[in-house]
Amino acid sequence: MVGGYMGKILFVDLSNKKIEEEELDYDFARKYLGGYGISAKIMYDRMKAGVSVFDEDNIFGISAGPLTGAPLPVVSRYTTSGKSPLTNSWGDANGSGFFGPALKFCGYDNIFFRGISEEPVYLLLGIDKAEICDAKDIWGKDTYATEDIIKSKYGKKAEIACIGPSGEKLSRLAGVSTAKGRIAARGGLGAVMGSKKLKGIVALGGKKITLARPDRIEELRKKYIKQIKDGYGFAAVYSSTGTPGYIEAGALNGDSPVKNWYGIGLEELKNTDEYNYENIEKYMTRKNSCYKCTMGSWAHVMVKEGPYALEEETHRPEYESASALGSYLLNTNYESIIKCNDICNRYAIDTISTGATIAFAMKCYNEGIISKKDTDGIELTWGNHGSIVKMIEKLVKREGFGDLLADGVKIASEKIGRGSEKYAIHVGGQELPAHDPRFEPSMASIYKLDATPGRHTQAAQYCLPPDLPDILDDVDFSFSFGNKRDIYTGRAKAQKILSALDHCVNSLGMCLFGFLSTSANFMPECYSAITGWDVDLNELLTTGERIGTVRLAFTLREGLNPAKLVFPDIALGIPPFKDGPTKDITVDIDLLTREFCKEMDWDLETCRPGKKKLKELGLEWLIEDLWRLETVK
Repeated sequence: MVGGYMGKILFVDLSNKKIEEEELDYDFARKYLGGYGISAKIMYDRMKAGVSVFDEDNIFGISAGPLTGAPLPVVSRYTTSGKSPLTNSWGDANGSGFFGPALKFCGYDNIFFRGISEEPVYLLLGIDKAEICDAKDIWGKDTYATEDIIKSKYGKKAEIACIGPSGEKLSRLAGVSTAKGRIAARGGLGAVMGSKKLKGIVALGGKKITLARPDRIEELRKKYIKQIKDGYGFAAVYSSTGTPGYIEAGALNGDSPVKNWYGIGLEELKNTDEYNYENIEKYMTRKNSCYKCTMGSWAHVMVKEGPYALEEETHRPEYESASALGSYLLNTNYESIIKCNDICNRYAIDTISTGATIAFAMKCYNEGIISKKDTDGIELTWGNHGSIVKMIEKLVKREGFGDLLADGVKIASEKIGRGSEKYAIHVGGQELPAHDPRFEPSMASIYKLDATPGRHTQAAQYCLPPDLPDILDDVDFSFSFGNKRDIYTGRAKAQKILSALDHCVNSLGMCLFGFLSTSANFMPECYSAITGWDVDLNELLTTGERIGTVRLAFTLREGLNPAKLVFPDIALGIPPFKDGPTKDITVDIDLLTREFCKEMDWDLETCRPGKKKLKELGLEWLIEDLWRLETVK
């Protein structure tokens, strides 16, 4: 057996209660790596175009990578995949914690579900065996209670990836939760699980991962643990404050959107003291980390008294969550941000999209498009943290006005009408995250052109391993993190490289934080040592581009063209701010789109990869499919 892979793929038909195993072909594995790389190819082959997201033929996948669970730091990730309820195109989401390794320790690399169960169920995984079990006793429970019940039944080492009540009620913002609130959140794939009556996947583990070169793995483990401890790249930041250390800075430097993207942090966030990390520390109870990770980038917090007191400790809000629940809403009450984050975790719903959707509703309220009569008497004035908490509670439960908001800003604006569409900040149906293209212009083309629109993780926000510019010295990586924001030409080559590498990160099971905190050689070195193959960075760049192209092909086959997606004017600086850190910035999205499509060899009108490019990537089988499409929207 090739190292790193468990060698089995599981297919579960929930309609017929049928489970089948297939052996993993290792040439296929090397070509698509794992995680959503393998999922994209299998789903493209085994799903018909145009399947409704809640149809029994929409496949839901959950997958680990060949690095997941290895005795190395920053390799604990898993991914969920399927047709996205938010975008009606390719969808995937990345999860952390301990479930990914536990899945591998059961003997499986990928699991795919189709069909719809008549009653709620979960999949129980032992060593090389799987069983569909009755989930009526945990259906309707939040993720915390669900995990407690599962661990009381199967032991503390049992890990579960589950949906909460929001996924059960088919909220298109719902994700998949592990470790009581580490959520694979974006794209609404928790609703796909809910539509299948699939509450979760329980992994009991116990099997060991084969390592082709264990001595070399031990060398690499020591090497990269030392690199992280020495503060290489972003390691010092992630190990000390984690992403919350950036909340205040992001709100003030123009990176974090303010007031539904219409506000300037310096002017309208009157008090950001509660965003300061010294204030955040007051609520921390303990630090934590994912499986065998030495970085320790996440933590738990507790609010003991007051209107936002908690029943038990909860995850500390990450930067994206705190911004969406904070600056998006002009909310500077940190205890309410913790409370909102806890609600979202319990119901397993995307904090970014939830905050963005409340921000949309607040903008509509303050523009007079909706009133207290529409909002169940809740006064949605800017910064009103009590109202924010109440409306999020309604949203996650699909109650009253919250039911209208529970599917995100695009659908909500279509239902409200009256010009509200202008204030729905999304690309292709996905709410935009907390990195503003007016601060870092490259985010505009990343949000628009990836198969999963509106994602900040698809080219690492132009952050990168420190040694990558030396390794690839013919690529200009100087357009980084707000540098040269008035220059748009010349960015595409670096974006192509970083996009390909991020596809490898997600498919191998590596953490993006780890990617930014270790040498760019981490992936080829560790992948080679684990599998026994000799893989270099150039092979991974080609593989990453191949994976991205299959994801794109899935989206194109659904009749959706990333190049034609409408981008919200305000997020491009149309009109530009007259003050603040992003003053006078208007992003040239058309130039960015043209240059990236040219660099990728995609047709500018249809976004179809060229036939020569498809052959270079070993994707000849896509030529007939993509080039018989007469029109792509």
